Amino acid sequence: MGQILVDIKRDGLASITLNRPDKLNAVSKGMTRELSAALRSLEKRNDLKCLVITGSGSRAFCAGGDLNELHGGLSEKEAYQVLKPMGDVLYQLAVFPLPTIALLNGQARGGGCELATACDFRYGVRGSAYGFVQGKLGITPGWGGGELLYQRIRPEHAAHWLIDSQMYSAEKAHHIGWLNKIGTREELEKAAAPFLEKTYDQLHWFKKQYLQKLSVKKLEARIEEEVTNCAKLWESKEHIEAVRNFMNSRKKS
Repeated sequence: MGQILVDIKRDGLASITLNRPDKLNAVSKGMTRELSAALRSLEKRNDLKCLVITGSGSRAFCAGGDLNELHGGLSEKEAYQVLKPMGDVLYQLAVFPLPTIALLNGQARGGGCELATACDFRYGVRGSAYGFVQGKLGITPGWGGGELLYQRIRPEHAAHWLIDSQMYSAEKAHHIGWLNKIGTREELEKAAAPFLEKTYDQLHWFKKQYLQKLSVKKLEARIEEEVTNCAKLWESKEHIEAVRNFMNSRKKS
């Protein structure tokens, strides 16, 4: 079984499920390749109306990058080589030609929040928590999620969340506009229904108009800049020590 599951319904709904529940759906190199291939395949279809991305299980949407691959021992060049492919995936997702929804079935941390932010809309399960916690690790977002966050919510809210690096409750994330809806898992699974009532042509136009407001011509370059900046911080003593402390805490638990 792959690290993602792709499902296409007759009503035009496509879903991608991150399928590493034992790892809190952390993103690996293999998952990155599968995500990129799936998005390339789905964007060519003319029978889809909406794409939903969610996670397996009930604990987490995505815990970020897999620390077995994104550990503190990477050089700047090695970090860039690992970060860059997922930055490309976030760009693919951001410019996907139809509406995209992140159905956050559980918590999201770090890169998990970046992946959700690349989607047009985010629906979160009540009681979960979300955080751009990269600042606590001596780095910044490294897949382009920081850049996209400024596109999704008010700049002062984005800057404060990135610098504060705290986990936000679903209610707070909804208050600042990052979550578009909160509810039970059952309620959120039906939340795409209004999208599916529209025609393909309607949805294609709505997404095209939205992308025009995001200045996508410059988006790819800004994501690249974020990836490069994060890679430069990878060798910092603050990052190496933070990752070491985190890994040691996991061994004790």
